Order: sequence, then structure tokens, then C-alpha cells
Amino acid sequence: MSSQSVSNDTSKTRTIDLDLWSDFVCAHCYYGTLRVINAVAQQPDPDVFKLRWRSFELDPRPAEARPKGDLYDYLARFNGSREAGRAAMEMIGAIAKSDGLPFHADKARPGNTVDAHRLIHLAGAEAPDRQTEIARRFYSAYWTEGLPIADHDALVEMAEKTGLDPERAREVLSGDEFADEVARDQQLAMRMGVMGVPTVVVDRQWALSAGMPMESLSAQLTRLAAEAREA
Repeated sequence: MSSQSVSNDTSKTRTIDLDLWSDFVCAHCYYGTLRVINAVAQQPDPDVFKLRWRSFELDPRPAEARPKGDLYDYLARFNGSREAGRAAMEMIGAIAKSDGLPFHADKARPGNTVDAHRLIHLAGAEAPDRQTEIARRFYSAYWTEGLPIADHDALVEMAEKTGLDPERAREVLSGDEFADEVARDQQLAMRMGVMGVPTVVVDRQWALSAGMPMESLSAQLTRLAAEAREA
């Protein structure tokens, strides 16, 4: 992929692509994606970085194929018991709260996230400056408010509150628009070896864990920006 120049003090600085794979029902992604956003914002020249939200479904099964019950019933199938799932969420909740994020896993309502990802692609096509805001809204809605991530009415309302046209959002959800884009993101993840989230891939060459400490992530981006200026 060819890089393009960024207007700053010098035309030699190139854009650094940051492809961020995450899923809204991923608790680590809840705080990890915010760390990426903040790390970029804290850079002396944040415009050097081009952040793209990529789709990743931890569980692509439709509602009828998913286990019934609350989040801890769901996690019991992976952690061995409700108690183990609750303990895992408490650990993640402590990390989120240390980052200043509210976290109420008891309210979470598991569901398929493909439609939420499709709306992220809609935002990317029509209102890219709002894409991050909409993604953060979906995370907050799921992990703090207990809103159903697979419900079309809830998704339209969330999208509208962040500036998307609600009628356009409902039109997308009523069909399969942007489903191919979601699928392509996940196929790209497989080709690039992205097996878990949250993951940031830099210039389609190497990966950074978005869950690393904020200081480490910011330092990595600062180093990348310096290398881009010198390139």
C-alpha cells in the first residue's frame, strides 16, 4: 500500500495506518480501544495516524444457535462455571475502572454483533469523523447500560445519538448492506494472523496489543511517528 503525505511542518511525513480489530462484546476491547484512541490523541501530531475500525466477531452465531441466559451463563461454556466467568469479569472490570471507565458486566446482554459492525462501516462511508464516537457508544451501551447489542431499534437509537441518520441506519439494518465489508475485515484478520482482539496492525506489517499499558502503547506510537518523519 502506498503512503500519502501529511501536511504538517514537512511534507516528508507519511501517514501511518492503524487497523484496529475489536468486538463490542469483548471486555478487553472495551478499555483497549480507548487506550488506542487516547494514545493517538496524545501524540504531538495525531494526524500522522489513520485509524480504521475493523470488524471481528467473537461469536458469529445467530440468536437461535446461541446459549440462553445471562452473560455468566454464556461465559460458563468457556470458563467452566458461572463463578469463573464472574471472577474473570471482576478482574477486567478492575482494569477498566483504573482507566476511568464504568463497568457493569451484570447488565451485559450477549448477542451477535454483525449488525453493530455494519453500522460502523456505514459511518466509515458517510461520516468517518463519527466512526470512533459510534464505536465507543456501542461499547458503553453494552458494558455499562445493558442495552441489547443485536437489537435493531437499540442500534438505530444509539447511532442517531452520535449523528448518523436514523432512517439510513434502519435501511442498512433491514437488509444486508455492508455485510461483505464485515466479512472482508474478518478474512483479512485471518490472513494477517489476527487471532484475538483487541489488536492494532500497523501499516499491515506488524501487530500491537491494544490491551498493553497506556504508557507502552503511547511510546510505541511516538517511535513510529518519529520513524515516519525520518523516512
